[in-house]
Amino acid sequence: MTKIIYLLFLVSLLTLTYSFAHGQTDFYKKGDSLYKIKDYKNSALAYADGIRAEGQAASIGRYRFCAASWALAGEADSAFYYLNIISRSEKANKVIAQNIRYGADFIALQLDKRWQPVLNAIQLQAEMNGYPQEEFIYGHKDGIGLTLVQIKPKKIPNGKAILQVANGGFVSSYNGIEFQTASVEQYLAKGYTVFAVMQGSYPRYAIPDQINDIKRAIRYIRYHAAKFGIDPGHMGITGGSSGGHLALAVATADDKINTTAPDPVDRVSSGVQAVAVLFPPTDLLNYGEPGKVFRENTTLYGPVTDTAARNRVAREISPLLFVSPDDPPVFIMHGDADSTVPLQQSQTIIARLNEAGVPNRFIIKKGGKHNGDDMKPEWQEFVDWFDKYLK
Repeated sequence: MTKIIYLLFLVSLLTLTYSFAHGQTDFYKKGDSLYKIKDYKNSALAYADGIRAEGQAASIGRYRFCAASWALAGEADSAFYYLNIISRSEKANKVIAQNIRYGADFIALQLDKRWQPVLNAIQLQAEMNGYPQEEFIYGHKDGIGLTLVQIKPKKIPNGKAILQVANGGFVSSYNGIEFQTASVEQYLAKGYTVFAVMQGSYPRYAIPDQINDIKRAIRYIRYHAAKFGIDPGHMGITGGSSGGHLALAVATADDKINTTAPDPVDRVSSGVQAVAVLFPPTDLLNYGEPGKVFRENTTLYGPVTDTAARNRVAREISPLLFVSPDDPPVFIMHGDADSTVPLQQSQTIIARLNEAGVPNRFIIKKGGKHNGDDMKPEWQEFVDWFDKYLK
């Protein structure tokens, strides 16, 4: 009887753990919804439930939102409880510190004697957590410098590089580097050197320009491989959404090397050896349905003036149409509830990769929307992909 009771307890515990693991997203969504209607106390309770369900994998942003909701609910003690957790967290970064310091959500706490000490502690922790970073100019156009940030691992580097396309909505932002750092910590922890690459942004620079910028960045890193302490033959690329599109556009492009280019940087390869991306657009001529061209805003494609020209450009920048057997291995994750980039975009390119015999992996995240947090914990498998193909 004792053994039966123990087994029943164990099954109950496993069932509870499973339900928590799969319910964290629902808790966060509930918290977001309640926050929007200003039901701050119940919003905070929902965020807290999500954090408990997710455990150590919970992002620092979740703690920030929970603290903010408690502050807006007038529950200062609970708000400071979560702020103190942030002040001791290895995930605290400079962006979250600034966000808390100047966030309107925390105005109610600013006269509390605990406010300044916890701010100082969060700032100090963020500085301690920071990875060594250095910015480089990898190219110029129109008198403007194109920049990338090298992020070094704290452990001994493994000599391999991961390029993070720091891009959302075809726009790069230097302020996003700290957030990008949080998303690539799995690589840094394994000794990879990460390069957060910023390219010319929409609306001034269209997608074809941005693809060329990413190629230039790869060439720059490869040309200066010795200075960066990496093997030029072991470079991977990652990104999400528009960043994933640019990563795939580069990876599937013909690697034409101009051996007579005036700039020696342009005389090396822009190829990569492995790809791992989230919810990428891949077929801009059939965006979710046959014949639907990706976005009617033609400035994303450059100075096009008619439908035929727009379609021509869309064809030139659709990674699906350039898949070939010599492409690097590709790992794609995409949620089946994504309303921004249709799941069809990943399904069709995976089918094309299979036809071409290109090694690939595809995860469809049930209930996943256009949100990196929805891709957890499977997102952490990207580093395993790079470990496998950047040997």
